[in-house]
Amino acid sequence: MQNPSSAARPWQVRSPGRVTTAEVRLAEGRLSYRIRLGEEVISNWAPLGIWTSVADFRSDVEFVRESTGSIQESYPMIAGKTASAVNHASEFKLVVRRHLHAMELTVRVYDDGVAYRYAMDGRGGIRVYGEASGFGLADAEAWRSWAQSVVANYEGFYPPRSGKLTGAYNLPILFHRPERAWVLLTEAAVYGDYCGSHVKSRDDGSGLLEWTLADDQANPVDAERPFVTPWRVVMLGRELSVIFQSTLIENLNPASELLDTEWIRPGRVYWSWWAGEAQDRYEVQARYVDFAAKMGWEYYLCDAGWQIDWLEQLIAYARTKNVGIFVWAHHRDVLTDDDREHNLGRWADLGVQGVKVDFFDSDSQEKIRVYDALARTTAERKLLLNYHGATKPSGERRRWPHLLTREGVYGAEYYRNHEGPTAEHNCTLPFTRNAVGPMDYTPVTYSKARHATTLTHQLALPVVFESPLQHWSEGVEGFEAYGEDAVAFFRACPTTWDESRLIEGYPGQWVVVARRKDAAWFVGAISAQTRERTVTLALTFLPRRPHQALVYQDGPEGDRTVCTRDTVTPDTVLRLVLPPRGGAVVMIEPAHT
Repeated sequence: MQNPSSAARPWQVRSPGRVTTAEVRLAEGRLSYRIRLGEEVISNWAPLGIWTSVADFRSDVEFVRESTGSIQESYPMIAGKTASAVNHASEFKLVVRRHLHAMELTVRVYDDGVAYRYAMDGRGGIRVYGEASGFGLADAEAWRSWAQSVVANYEGFYPPRSGKLTGAYNLPILFHRPERAWVLLTEAAVYGDYCGSHVKSRDDGSGLLEWTLADDQANPVDAERPFVTPWRVVMLGRELSVIFQSTLIENLNPASELLDTEWIRPGRVYWSWWAGEAQDRYEVQARYVDFAAKMGWEYYLCDAGWQIDWLEQLIAYARTKNVGIFVWAHHRDVLTDDDREHNLGRWADLGVQGVKVDFFDSDSQEKIRVYDALARTTAERKLLLNYHGATKPSGERRRWPHLLTREGVYGAEYYRNHEGPTAEHNCTLPFTRNAVGPMDYTPVTYSKARHATTLTHQLALPVVFESPLQHWSEGVEGFEAYGEDAVAFFRACPTTWDESRLIEGYPGQWVVVARRKDAAWFVGAISAQTRERTVTLALTFLPRRPHQALVYQDGPEGDRTVCTRDTVTPDTVLRLVLPPRGGAVVMIEPAHT
Protein backbone atom coordinates (compact mmCIF):
# COMPACT_ATOMS: atom_id res chain seq x y z
CA MET A 1 0.00 0.00 0.00
CA GLN A 2 1.24 3.46 -0.89
CA ASN A 3 0.04 6.49 1.06
CA PRO A 4 -0.09 9.30 -1.51
CA SER A 5 1.56 12.59 -0.74
CA SER A 6 -1.24 14.31 -2.62
CA ALA A 7 -4.83 13.35 -3.23
CA ALA A 8 -4.27 12.95 -6.99
CA ARG A 9 -1.63 10.26 -6.60
CA PRO A 10 -3.24 6.78 -6.69
CA TRP A 11 -3.37 4.31 -3.86
CA GLN A 12 -2.19 0.86 -5.00
CA VAL A 13 -3.70 -2.34 -3.60
CA ARG A 14 -2.10 -5.62 -4.63
CA SER A 15 -3.63 -9.07 -4.30
CA PRO A 16 -2.10 -11.54 -1.81
CA GLY A 17 -0.17 -13.29 -4.58
CA ARG A 18 0.71 -9.95 -6.21
CA VAL A 19 -1.09 -11.11 -9.35
CA THR A 20 -3.67 -8.33 -9.55
CA THR A 21 -3.48 -4.64 -8.64
CA ALA A 22 -6.22 -2.08 -8.16
CA GLU A 23 -5.37 1.62 -8.17
CA VAL A 24 -7.73 4.18 -6.65
CA ARG A 25 -7.41 7.89 -7.35
CA LEU A 26 -9.01 10.99 -5.89
CA ALA A 27 -8.43 13.91 -8.22
CA GLU A 28 -10.35 17.18 -8.57
CA GLY A 29 -13.02 15.87 -6.20
CA ARG A 30 -13.75 12.70 -8.17
CA LEU A 31 -12.94 9.06 -7.43
CA SER A 32 -11.74 6.65 -10.09
CA TYR A 33 -9.96 3.30 -10.34
CA ARG A 34 -8.11 1.07 -12.75
CA ILE A 35 -6.94 -2.56 -12.72
CA ARG A 36 -3.67 -4.22 -13.64
CA LEU A 37 -2.93 -7.88 -14.24
CA GLY A 38 0.76 -8.21 -13.54
CA GLU A 39 2.18 -4.99 -14.94
CA GLU A 40 -0.37 -4.72 -17.73
CA VAL A 41 -3.29 -2.30 -17.53
CA ILE A 42 -6.51 -4.25 -18.12
CA SER A 43 -9.01 -1.48 -17.40
CA ASN A 44 -8.47 2.23 -17.86
CA TRP A 45 -9.36 4.81 -15.25
CA ALA A 46 -13.10 4.57 -14.67
CA PRO A 47 -15.34 6.62 -12.38
CA LEU A 48 -16.51 5.67 -8.90
CA GLY A 49 -19.26 7.22 -6.82
CA ILE A 50 -22.88 7.04 -5.77
CA TRP A 51 -25.74 9.56 -5.89
CA THR A 52 -27.99 9.41 -2.83
CA SER A 53 -30.60 11.48 -1.03
CA VAL A 54 -27.99 12.20 1.67
CA ALA A 55 -25.32 13.50 -0.71
CA ASP A 56 -24.04 13.13 -4.24
CA PHE A 57 -20.67 11.44 -3.94
CA ARG A 58 -19.94 11.46 -7.67
CA SER A 59 -18.07 14.79 -7.48
CA ASP A 60 -16.70 17.40 -5.10
CA VAL A 61 -15.63 14.84 -2.47
CA GLU A 62 -12.75 15.27 -0.05
CA PHE A 63 -10.37 12.80 1.52
CA VAL A 64 -11.03 11.87 5.16
CA ARG A 65 -9.01 8.74 5.90
CA GLU A 66 -7.83 5.41 4.53
CA SER A 67 -7.07 2.01 6.02
CA THR A 68 -5.82 -1.36 4.88
CA GLY A 69 -6.41 -4.93 5.91
CA SER A 70 -6.76 -8.44 4.61
CA ILE A 71 -9.36 -11.16 4.36
CA GLN A 72 -8.16 -14.71 4.96
CA GLU A 73 -10.60 -17.52 5.65
CA SER A 74 -11.92 -20.79 4.30
CA TYR A 75 -15.44 -22.13 4.59
CA PRO A 76 -17.32 -25.27 3.57
CA MET A 77 -19.55 -25.30 0.52
CA ILE A 78 -22.53 -27.59 0.94
CA ALA A 79 -22.98 -27.38 -2.80
CA GLY A 80 -20.90 -25.76 -5.50
CA LYS A 81 -17.80 -26.03 -7.64
CA THR A 82 -15.77 -27.20 -4.67
CA ALA A 83 -16.29 -28.62 -1.19
CA SER A 84 -14.29 -25.84 0.45
CA ALA A 85 -13.75 -22.26 -0.67
CA VAL A 86 -10.78 -20.02 0.14
CA ASN A 87 -11.46 -16.32 0.64
CA HIS A 88 -8.12 -14.49 0.54
CA ALA A 89 -7.95 -10.81 -0.41
CA SER A 90 -6.21 -7.53 0.30
CA GLU A 91 -8.66 -4.86 1.44
CA PHE A 92 -8.52 -1.09 1.17
CA LYS A 93 -11.04 1.33 2.67
CA LEU A 94 -11.24 4.98 1.73
CA VAL A 95 -13.56 7.42 3.47
CA VAL A 96 -14.50 10.61 1.63
CA ARG A 97 -17.00 13.33 2.43
CA ARG A 98 -19.27 15.73 0.63
CA HIS A 99 -19.87 18.68 2.93
CA LEU A 100 -21.40 17.17 6.10
CA HIS A 101 -21.76 13.55 5.02
CA ALA A 102 -19.28 10.71 4.55
CA MET A 103 -19.16 7.67 2.28
CA GLU A 104 -16.83 4.67 2.52
CA LEU A 105 -15.43 2.92 -0.54
CA THR A 106 -14.21 -0.63 0.10
CA VAL A 107 -11.99 -2.36 -2.47
CA ARG A 108 -11.02 -6.02 -2.24
CA VAL A 109 -8.27 -7.34 -4.49
CA TYR A 110 -7.98 -11.07 -5.10
CA ASP A 111 -5.57 -12.99 -7.28
CA ASP A 112 -8.57 -13.69 -9.53
CA GLY A 113 -10.37 -10.36 -9.42
CA VAL A 114 -11.26 -6.99 -7.96
CA ALA A 115 -14.48 -5.95 -6.22
CA TYR A 116 -15.70 -2.71 -4.70
CA ARG A 117 -18.77 -1.33 -2.97
CA TYR A 118 -20.03 1.78 -1.22
CA ALA A 119 -21.24 2.13 2.38
CA MET A 120 -22.83 4.82 4.51
CA ASP A 121 -23.13 4.86 8.29
CA GLY A 122 -25.66 6.74 10.35
CA ARG A 123 -29.36 6.29 10.94
CA GLY A 124 -32.47 6.99 8.96
CA GLY A 125 -33.68 6.34 5.46
CA ILE A 126 -31.63 6.77 2.31
CA ARG A 127 -32.54 6.76 -1.35
CA VAL A 128 -30.16 5.91 -4.19
CA TYR A 129 -30.69 7.57 -7.55
CA GLY A 130 -27.75 6.02 -9.35
CA GLU A 131 -24.02 5.34 -9.45
CA ALA A 132 -21.01 6.63 -11.31
CA SER A 133 -19.51 3.11 -11.24
CA GLY A 134 -17.87 2.34 -14.54
CA PHE A 135 -15.61 -0.13 -16.29
CA GLY A 136 -13.53 0.50 -19.38
CA LEU A 137 -11.22 -2.01 -20.99
CA ALA A 138 -7.85 -0.75 -22.18
CA ASP A 139 -7.79 -0.83 -26.00
CA ALA A 140 -11.45 -1.86 -26.01
CA GLU A 141 -11.48 -2.48 -29.77
CA ALA A 142 -9.03 -5.36 -29.33
CA TRP A 143 -11.34 -7.37 -27.07
CA ARG A 144 -13.98 -9.95 -27.87
CA SER A 145 -17.04 -10.29 -25.64
CA TRP A 146 -19.97 -12.58 -24.92
CA ALA A 147 -22.87 -10.48 -23.67
CA GLN A 148 -26.61 -10.96 -23.22
CA SER A 149 -28.89 -8.06 -24.08
CA VAL A 150 -31.23 -7.06 -21.27
CA VAL A 151 -34.07 -9.55 -20.81
CA ALA A 152 -36.01 -9.65 -17.55
CA ASN A 153 -35.68 -13.38 -16.86
CA TYR A 154 -32.10 -13.73 -18.15
CA GLU A 155 -33.28 -16.37 -20.63
CA GLY A 156 -31.25 -15.24 -23.61
CA PHE A 157 -28.14 -16.05 -25.60
CA TYR A 158 -24.59 -14.69 -25.13
CA PRO A 159 -23.57 -14.04 -28.75
CA PRO A 160 -19.91 -13.26 -29.44
CA ARG A 161 -19.18 -9.61 -30.24
CA SER A 162 -16.06 -7.82 -31.40
CA GLY A 163 -14.83 -4.41 -30.29
CA LYS A 164 -16.57 -1.94 -28.02
CA LEU A 165 -19.95 -2.90 -26.62
CA THR A 166 -22.80 -0.51 -27.37
CA GLY A 167 -26.21 -0.75 -25.74
CA ALA A 168 -27.50 -2.30 -22.50
CA TYR A 169 -26.65 -5.74 -21.17
CA ASN A 170 -27.38 -8.20 -18.43
CA LEU A 171 -24.56 -9.38 -16.21
CA PRO A 172 -22.32 -11.35 -16.38
CA ILE A 173 -20.33 -10.31 -19.44
CA LEU A 174 -17.22 -12.20 -20.55
CA PHE A 175 -14.31 -10.51 -22.33
CA HIS A 176 -11.19 -11.92 -23.96
CA ARG A 177 -8.10 -10.42 -25.50
CA PRO A 178 -5.89 -13.10 -27.08
CA GLU A 179 -2.57 -13.64 -25.35
CA ARG A 180 -3.59 -11.09 -22.68
CA ALA A 181 -6.46 -11.88 -20.36
CA TRP A 182 -9.97 -13.12 -19.66
CA VAL A 183 -12.34 -10.81 -17.77
CA LEU A 184 -15.82 -11.44 -16.36
CA LEU A 185 -17.94 -8.49 -15.24
CA THR A 186 -20.74 -9.12 -12.71
CA GLU A 187 -22.03 -8.21 -9.24
CA ALA A 188 -22.20 -9.98 -5.87
CA ALA A 189 -24.30 -9.87 -2.69
CA VAL A 190 -27.46 -8.40 -4.19
CA TYR A 191 -30.07 -8.21 -1.42
CA GLY A 192 -33.28 -6.32 -0.79
CA ASP A 193 -31.70 -3.06 0.34
CA TYR A 194 -30.79 -2.58 -3.33
CA CYS A 195 -31.90 -3.78 -6.75
CA GLY A 196 -30.17 -5.81 -9.42
CA SER A 197 -28.08 -3.88 -11.90
CA HIS A 198 -27.34 -3.89 -15.61
CA VAL A 199 -24.58 -2.18 -17.55
CA LYS A 200 -24.93 0.30 -20.39
CA SER A 201 -22.35 1.77 -22.71
CA ARG A 202 -21.66 5.47 -22.50
CA ASP A 203 -22.90 7.33 -25.58
CA ASP A 204 -19.59 9.14 -26.18
CA GLY A 205 -17.96 6.19 -27.96
CA SER A 206 -15.36 5.73 -25.24
CA GLY A 207 -16.28 2.10 -24.64
CA LEU A 208 -16.93 2.82 -20.97
CA LEU A 209 -19.61 0.63 -19.41
CA GLU A 210 -21.64 2.07 -16.55
CA TRP A 211 -23.60 0.24 -13.86
CA THR A 212 -27.26 1.24 -13.92
CA LEU A 213 -30.19 0.38 -11.70
CA ALA A 214 -32.50 -2.28 -13.09
CA ASP A 215 -34.61 -1.16 -16.05
CA ASP A 216 -37.81 -1.93 -14.13
CA GLN A 217 -36.67 -0.09 -11.00
CA ALA A 218 -39.27 2.66 -11.37
CA ASN A 219 -38.30 4.53 -8.20
CA PRO A 220 -35.01 5.24 -6.44
CA VAL A 221 -33.62 2.46 -4.26
CA ASP A 222 -35.04 2.89 -0.76
CA ALA A 223 -33.04 1.61 2.22
CA GLU A 224 -32.08 2.28 5.83
CA ARG A 225 -28.67 3.27 7.13
CA PRO A 226 -26.20 1.79 7.89
CA PHE A 227 -26.21 0.80 4.25
CA VAL A 228 -24.00 -1.04 1.76
CA THR A 229 -24.41 -1.56 -1.97
CA PRO A 230 -23.80 -4.82 -3.81
CA TRP A 231 -20.25 -5.50 -4.88
CA ARG A 232 -19.22 -4.50 -8.40
CA VAL A 233 -17.00 -7.37 -9.53
CA VAL A 234 -14.26 -7.76 -12.15
CA MET A 235 -12.98 -11.35 -12.30
CA LEU A 236 -9.83 -11.79 -14.38
CA GLY A 237 -6.96 -14.09 -15.22
CA ARG A 238 -4.54 -15.13 -17.92
CA GLU A 239 -6.35 -18.43 -18.41
CA LEU A 240 -10.05 -19.13 -18.88
CA SER A 241 -9.82 -21.71 -16.08
CA VAL A 242 -9.46 -18.85 -13.58
CA ILE A 243 -12.98 -17.67 -14.43
CA PHE A 244 -14.42 -21.18 -14.52
CA GLN A 245 -13.00 -22.28 -11.15
CA SER A 246 -13.38 -19.05 -9.17
CA THR A 247 -15.48 -18.81 -5.98
CA LEU A 248 -15.01 -15.06 -5.76
CA ILE A 249 -18.76 -14.38 -6.02
CA GLU A 250 -19.53 -16.51 -2.97
CA ASN A 251 -16.52 -15.05 -1.13
CA LEU A 252 -18.08 -11.60 -1.30
CA ASN A 253 -21.27 -12.72 0.46
CA PRO A 254 -21.99 -12.97 4.19
CA ALA A 255 -21.32 -16.22 6.00
CA SER A 256 -24.14 -18.72 6.32
CA GLU A 257 -26.99 -17.73 8.61
CA LEU A 258 -27.93 -21.38 9.18
CA LEU A 259 -26.46 -23.26 12.11
CA ASP A 260 -28.27 -26.49 11.28
CA THR A 261 -27.60 -27.62 7.73
CA GLU A 262 -28.03 -31.38 8.10
CA TRP A 263 -31.41 -31.19 6.36
CA ILE A 264 -29.93 -29.61 3.21
CA ARG A 265 -29.60 -32.50 0.78
CA PRO A 266 -28.74 -31.69 -2.85
CA GLY A 267 -29.62 -34.27 -5.45
CA ARG A 268 -31.16 -35.36 -8.74
CA VAL A 269 -34.74 -34.28 -9.46
CA TYR A 270 -37.08 -35.95 -11.92
CA TRP A 271 -40.11 -34.18 -13.38
CA SER A 272 -42.81 -34.85 -15.94
CA TRP A 273 -43.62 -31.33 -17.19
CA TRP A 274 -40.89 -31.26 -19.85
CA ALA A 275 -42.17 -34.50 -21.40
CA GLY A 276 -45.64 -32.98 -21.71
CA GLU A 277 -47.30 -35.21 -19.13
CA ALA A 278 -50.48 -34.07 -17.34
CA GLN A 279 -49.49 -32.40 -14.08
CA ASP A 280 -52.92 -32.68 -12.47
CA ARG A 281 -53.09 -36.49 -12.52
CA TYR A 282 -51.87 -38.47 -9.53
CA GLU A 283 -51.10 -41.60 -11.55
CA VAL A 284 -48.68 -39.66 -13.78
CA GLN A 285 -46.82 -38.32 -10.76
CA ALA A 286 -46.67 -41.76 -9.15
CA ARG A 287 -45.24 -43.30 -12.35
CA TYR A 288 -42.46 -40.73 -12.42
CA VAL A 289 -41.77 -41.26 -8.73
CA ASP A 290 -41.37 -44.97 -9.51
CA PHE A 291 -38.80 -44.21 -12.21
CA ALA A 292 -36.91 -41.78 -9.96
CA ALA A 293 -36.71 -44.52 -7.34
CA LYS A 294 -35.55 -47.04 -9.93
CA MET A 295 -32.71 -44.71 -10.95
CA GLY A 296 -31.76 -43.86 -7.37
CA TRP A 297 -32.63 -40.19 -7.76
CA GLU A 298 -33.46 -38.22 -4.66
CA TYR A 299 -36.46 -36.07 -5.67
CA TYR A 300 -39.50 -35.67 -7.88
CA LEU A 301 -40.92 -32.25 -8.81
CA CYS A 302 -44.68 -31.68 -9.04
CA ASP A 303 -44.72 -28.81 -11.51
CA ALA A 304 -47.43 -26.27 -12.38
CA GLY A 305 -50.85 -27.91 -12.21
CA TRP A 306 -50.30 -30.23 -9.23
CA GLN A 307 -53.32 -30.75 -7.00
CA ILE A 308 -53.46 -30.29 -3.24
CA ASP A 309 -56.10 -33.06 -3.09
CA TRP A 310 -53.55 -35.79 -3.81
CA LEU A 311 -50.31 -34.14 -2.65
CA GLU A 312 -50.23 -35.76 0.79
CA GLN A 313 -50.92 -39.17 -0.75
CA LEU A 314 -48.09 -38.72 -3.26
CA ILE A 315 -45.67 -37.61 -0.53
CA ALA A 316 -46.50 -40.70 1.52
CA TYR A 317 -46.09 -42.95 -1.52
CA ALA A 318 -42.80 -41.32 -2.53
CA ARG A 319 -41.49 -41.70 1.01
CA THR A 320 -41.83 -45.48 0.69
CA LYS A 321 -39.57 -45.19 -2.37
CA ASN A 322 -37.01 -42.89 -0.65
CA VAL A 323 -37.97 -40.06 -3.00
CA GLY A 324 -38.61 -36.52 -1.72
CA ILE A 325 -41.20 -34.20 -3.25
CA PHE A 326 -40.74 -30.66 -4.57
CA VAL A 327 -43.70 -28.49 -5.54
CA TRP A 328 -43.89 -25.62 -8.01
CA ALA A 329 -45.32 -22.21 -7.03
CA HIS A 330 -45.85 -18.93 -8.82
CA HIS A 331 -44.13 -16.17 -6.88
CA ARG A 332 -47.54 -14.55 -6.42
CA ASP A 333 -48.46 -17.55 -4.24
CA VAL A 334 -45.76 -16.54 -1.75
CA LEU A 335 -45.66 -12.78 -2.29
CA THR A 336 -46.85 -11.58 1.12
CA ASP A 337 -45.85 -12.56 4.64
CA ASP A 338 -49.27 -14.14 5.09
CA ASP A 339 -48.97 -16.13 1.83
CA ARG A 340 -45.54 -17.40 2.76
CA GLU A 341 -46.49 -18.40 6.28
CA HIS A 342 -49.70 -20.12 5.16
CA ASN A 343 -48.63 -21.85 1.95
CA LEU A 344 -45.05 -22.74 2.80
CA GLY A 345 -46.12 -23.83 6.27
CA ARG A 346 -48.90 -26.01 4.90
CA TRP A 347 -46.67 -27.66 2.31
CA ALA A 348 -43.90 -28.27 4.84
CA ASP A 349 -46.39 -29.81 7.28
CA LEU A 350 -47.53 -32.21 4.54
CA GLY A 351 -43.93 -33.32 4.04
CA VAL A 352 -42.82 -31.33 1.00
CA GLN A 353 -39.02 -31.08 0.97
CA GLY A 354 -38.51 -28.21 -1.46
CA VAL A 355 -40.16 -25.53 -3.57
CA LYS A 356 -39.55 -24.19 -7.06
CA VAL A 357 -40.76 -20.58 -7.18
CA ASP A 358 -41.33 -19.10 -10.63
CA PHE A 359 -41.96 -15.99 -12.76
CA PHE A 360 -40.17 -13.21 -10.87
CA ASP A 361 -39.01 -11.73 -14.20
CA SER A 362 -37.51 -8.68 -12.55
CA ASP A 363 -34.38 -7.17 -10.99
CA SER A 364 -36.35 -4.54 -9.08
CA GLN A 365 -35.78 -3.94 -5.39
CA GLU A 366 -39.37 -5.02 -4.75
CA LYS A 367 -38.69 -8.47 -6.22
CA ILE A 368 -35.23 -8.79 -4.63
CA ARG A 369 -36.96 -8.32 -1.28
CA VAL A 370 -39.27 -11.21 -2.14
CA TYR A 371 -36.20 -13.36 -2.79
CA ASP A 372 -34.85 -12.39 0.64
CA ALA A 373 -38.11 -13.17 2.41
CA LEU A 374 -38.42 -16.51 0.64
CA ALA A 375 -34.86 -17.49 1.56
CA ARG A 376 -35.51 -16.74 5.22
CA THR A 377 -38.96 -18.34 5.42
CA THR A 378 -37.98 -21.53 3.59
CA ALA A 379 -34.96 -21.85 5.88
CA GLU A 380 -37.25 -21.60 8.89
CA ARG A 381 -39.47 -24.32 7.40
CA LYS A 382 -36.49 -26.44 6.30
CA LEU A 383 -37.56 -26.33 2.68
CA LEU A 384 -35.00 -26.47 -0.13
CA LEU A 385 -35.30 -23.63 -2.62
CA ASN A 386 -35.08 -23.23 -6.41
CA TYR A 387 -35.85 -19.95 -8.24
CA HIS A 388 -37.16 -19.90 -11.82
CA GLY A 389 -37.96 -16.99 -14.09
CA ALA A 390 -35.23 -15.44 -12.00
CA THR A 391 -32.34 -13.04 -11.96
CA LYS A 392 -28.75 -14.32 -12.06
CA PRO A 393 -27.10 -15.58 -8.87
CA SER A 394 -24.83 -13.24 -6.95
CA GLY A 395 -23.35 -15.66 -4.41
CA GLU A 396 -26.40 -15.85 -2.12
CA ARG A 397 -25.93 -19.58 -1.61
CA ARG A 398 -23.12 -18.90 0.84
CA ARG A 399 -25.52 -16.99 3.11
CA TRP A 400 -28.48 -19.30 2.36
CA PRO A 401 -27.03 -22.76 1.59
CA HIS A 402 -30.52 -24.26 1.11
CA LEU A 403 -30.89 -22.03 -1.98
CA LEU A 404 -29.52 -24.78 -4.16
CA THR A 405 -30.11 -23.54 -7.70
CA ARG A 406 -31.98 -21.16 -9.95
CA GLU A 407 -32.84 -20.75 -13.60
CA GLY A 408 -31.94 -17.36 -15.12
CA VAL A 409 -30.80 -19.20 -18.24
CA TYR A 410 -32.06 -20.08 -21.70
CA GLY A 411 -32.23 -23.79 -20.98
CA ALA A 412 -33.68 -27.06 -22.19
CA GLU A 413 -37.30 -26.12 -21.46
CA TYR A 414 -37.20 -24.14 -24.71
CA TYR A 415 -36.89 -27.32 -26.75
CA ARG A 416 -40.56 -27.96 -26.00
CA ASN A 417 -41.98 -25.06 -27.98
CA HIS A 418 -39.03 -23.25 -29.56
CA GLU A 419 -35.78 -23.98 -31.37
CA GLY A 420 -34.07 -24.29 -28.00
CA PRO A 421 -30.42 -23.95 -26.99
CA THR A 422 -27.78 -24.42 -29.66
CA ALA A 423 -24.56 -26.36 -29.16
CA GLU A 424 -22.76 -22.99 -29.31
CA HIS A 425 -24.91 -21.69 -26.45
CA ASN A 426 -24.14 -24.79 -24.37
CA CYS A 427 -20.43 -24.23 -24.92
CA THR A 428 -20.72 -20.59 -23.80
CA LEU A 429 -22.69 -21.05 -20.56
CA PRO A 430 -19.86 -22.56 -18.44
CA PHE A 431 -17.91 -19.30 -18.84
CA THR A 432 -20.79 -16.82 -18.53
CA ARG A 433 -23.97 -17.65 -16.64
CA ASN A 434 -22.75 -20.81 -14.88
CA ALA A 435 -19.46 -19.19 -13.89
CA VAL A 436 -21.27 -17.00 -11.34
CA GLY A 437 -23.47 -19.62 -9.71
CA PRO A 438 -25.68 -22.71 -9.98
CA MET A 439 -27.75 -23.05 -13.13
CA ASP A 440 -30.98 -25.05 -13.44
CA TYR A 441 -30.71 -25.66 -17.18
CA THR A 442 -32.63 -29.00 -16.86
CA PRO A 443 -30.36 -31.08 -19.13
CA VAL A 444 -30.61 -34.41 -20.98
CA THR A 445 -33.24 -33.74 -23.64
CA TYR A 446 -32.13 -35.55 -26.77
CA SER A 447 -35.63 -36.54 -27.88
CA LYS A 448 -36.41 -32.89 -28.67
CA ALA A 449 -32.85 -31.59 -29.19
CA ARG A 450 -31.53 -34.04 -31.79
CA HIS A 451 -31.41 -31.30 -34.43
CA ALA A 452 -29.16 -29.20 -32.18
CA THR A 453 -26.76 -31.71 -30.59
CA THR A 454 -25.83 -35.37 -30.54
CA LEU A 455 -27.08 -37.74 -27.87
CA THR A 456 -23.76 -37.87 -25.98
CA HIS A 457 -23.53 -34.07 -26.01
CA GLN A 458 -26.75 -34.14 -23.97
CA LEU A 459 -25.40 -36.90 -21.73
CA ALA A 460 -22.38 -34.74 -20.84
CA LEU A 461 -24.35 -31.67 -19.72
CA PRO A 462 -24.95 -32.75 -16.08
CA VAL A 463 -21.15 -32.81 -15.69
CA VAL A 464 -20.41 -29.69 -17.72
CA PHE A 465 -23.16 -27.63 -16.01
CA GLU A 466 -23.01 -27.13 -12.23
CA SER A 467 -26.34 -27.31 -10.37
CA PRO A 468 -26.80 -28.92 -6.92
CA LEU A 469 -30.38 -29.74 -7.93
CA GLN A 470 -30.05 -31.33 -11.36
CA HIS A 471 -33.41 -31.80 -13.08
CA TRP A 472 -33.56 -34.71 -15.50
CA SER A 473 -35.87 -33.75 -18.32
CA GLU A 474 -36.56 -36.72 -20.58
CA GLY A 475 -39.77 -38.70 -20.22
CA VAL A 476 -39.53 -42.27 -18.98
CA GLU A 477 -39.49 -43.58 -22.54
CA GLY A 478 -36.99 -40.96 -23.66
CA PHE A 479 -34.27 -42.37 -21.43
CA GLU A 480 -34.39 -45.61 -23.38
CA ALA A 481 -32.71 -43.83 -26.31
CA TYR A 482 -29.53 -43.58 -24.25
CA GLY A 483 -29.21 -47.35 -23.93
CA GLU A 484 -28.55 -49.65 -21.02
CA ASP A 485 -24.90 -48.63 -20.68
CA ALA A 486 -25.96 -45.07 -19.88
CA VAL A 487 -28.01 -46.22 -16.88
CA ALA A 488 -24.82 -46.54 -14.81
CA PHE A 489 -24.06 -42.88 -15.49
CA PHE A 490 -27.61 -41.72 -14.74
CA ARG A 491 -27.52 -43.52 -11.41
CA ALA A 492 -24.02 -42.42 -10.42
CA CYS A 493 -23.67 -38.80 -11.59
CA PRO A 494 -23.52 -36.48 -8.52
CA THR A 495 -24.80 -32.93 -8.29
CA THR A 496 -22.20 -31.58 -5.85
CA TRP A 497 -18.45 -31.63 -6.29
CA ASP A 498 -15.33 -31.66 -4.15
CA GLU A 499 -13.25 -30.25 -6.98
CA SER A 500 -13.86 -28.80 -10.46
CA ARG A 501 -11.32 -28.23 -13.23
CA LEU A 502 -11.48 -26.81 -16.71
CA ILE A 503 -9.34 -29.08 -18.85
CA GLU A 504 -9.67 -27.05 -22.04
CA GLY A 505 -12.19 -25.08 -24.03
CA TYR A 506 -13.22 -21.84 -25.66
CA PRO A 507 -16.60 -20.09 -25.39
CA GLY A 508 -19.04 -21.18 -28.07
CA GLN A 509 -16.67 -23.80 -29.49
CA TRP A 510 -15.88 -26.64 -27.08
CA VAL A 511 -15.59 -27.42 -23.36
CA VAL A 512 -13.89 -30.22 -21.42
CA VAL A 513 -14.56 -30.29 -17.67
CA ALA A 514 -13.34 -32.68 -14.94
CA ARG A 515 -15.09 -32.84 -11.59
CA ARG A 516 -14.37 -34.99 -8.54
CA LYS A 517 -16.78 -36.39 -5.95
CA ASP A 518 -15.03 -38.36 -3.19
CA ALA A 519 -12.71 -40.76 -5.07
CA ALA A 520 -14.68 -40.71 -8.35
CA TRP A 521 -13.97 -38.41 -11.31
CA PHE A 522 -16.43 -37.38 -14.00
CA VAL A 523 -15.31 -35.77 -17.24
CA GLY A 524 -17.78 -34.06 -19.55
CA ALA A 525 -16.84 -32.85 -23.04
CA ILE A 526 -19.09 -31.03 -25.52
CA SER A 527 -18.44 -29.43 -28.89
CA ALA A 528 -20.25 -26.86 -31.01
CA GLN A 529 -17.87 -27.09 -33.94
CA THR A 530 -18.98 -28.23 -37.37
CA ARG A 531 -15.99 -30.52 -37.79
CA GLU A 532 -14.78 -33.46 -35.74
CA ARG A 533 -12.61 -32.54 -32.76
CA THR A 534 -10.22 -34.86 -30.94
CA VAL A 535 -9.60 -34.27 -27.24
CA THR A 536 -6.40 -35.69 -25.77
CA LEU A 537 -7.25 -36.28 -22.12
CA ALA A 538 -4.28 -36.96 -19.84
CA LEU A 539 -5.44 -38.50 -16.55
CA THR A 540 -2.63 -36.98 -14.48
CA PHE A 541 -5.17 -35.76 -11.92
CA LEU A 542 -5.79 -39.37 -10.76
CA PRO A 543 -4.09 -40.81 -7.66
CA ARG A 544 -1.36 -43.32 -8.44
CA ARG A 545 -3.41 -46.52 -8.41
CA PRO A 546 -5.48 -48.41 -10.98
CA HIS A 547 -8.94 -47.09 -11.81
CA GLN A 548 -11.85 -48.36 -13.85
CA ALA A 549 -13.15 -46.00 -16.54
CA LEU A 550 -16.43 -46.02 -18.43
CA VAL A 551 -16.04 -43.96 -21.60
CA TYR A 552 -19.18 -42.81 -23.42
CA GLN A 553 -18.82 -41.50 -26.99
CA ASP A 554 -21.14 -40.82 -29.87
CA GLY A 555 -21.95 -43.58 -32.33
CA PRO A 556 -21.47 -42.98 -36.07
CA GLU A 557 -24.79 -41.16 -36.53
CA GLY A 558 -24.73 -39.27 -33.25
CA ASP A 559 -28.05 -40.79 -32.20
CA ARG A 560 -26.65 -43.40 -29.84
CA THR A 561 -23.93 -43.66 -27.20
CA VAL A 562 -21.16 -46.25 -27.36
CA CYS A 563 -19.67 -47.27 -24.03
CA THR A 564 -16.24 -48.85 -23.52
CA ARG A 565 -14.57 -50.02 -20.31
CA ASP A 566 -10.90 -49.89 -19.48
CA THR A 567 -8.39 -49.88 -16.64
CA VAL A 568 -6.61 -46.51 -16.40
CA THR A 569 -3.85 -44.92 -14.31
CA PRO A 570 -2.39 -41.39 -14.02
CA ASP A 571 -0.21 -42.28 -16.99
CA THR A 572 -3.16 -43.05 -19.25
CA VAL A 573 -4.02 -40.67 -22.08
CA LEU A 574 -7.55 -41.05 -23.47
CA ARG A 575 -8.46 -40.00 -26.99
CA LEU A 576 -12.01 -38.65 -27.13
CA VAL A 577 -13.46 -38.02 -30.57
CA LEU A 578 -16.19 -35.37 -30.59
CA PRO A 579 -18.24 -35.34 -33.81
CA PRO A 580 -19.87 -32.08 -34.95
CA ARG A 581 -22.03 -30.81 -32.05
CA GLY A 582 -21.05 -33.97 -30.19
CA GLY A 583 -19.90 -34.95 -26.75
CA ALA A 584 -18.21 -37.49 -24.52
CA VAL A 585 -18.37 -38.58 -20.89
CA VAL A 586 -15.77 -40.41 -18.81
CA MET A 587 -16.70 -41.88 -15.43
CA ILE A 588 -13.67 -43.02 -13.39
CA GLU A 589 -13.64 -44.89 -10.07
CA PRO A 590 -10.85 -46.66 -8.14
CA ALA A 591 -10.51 -50.28 -9.22
CA HIS A 592 -11.67 -52.83 -6.67
CA THR A 593 -8.85 -55.02 -5.43
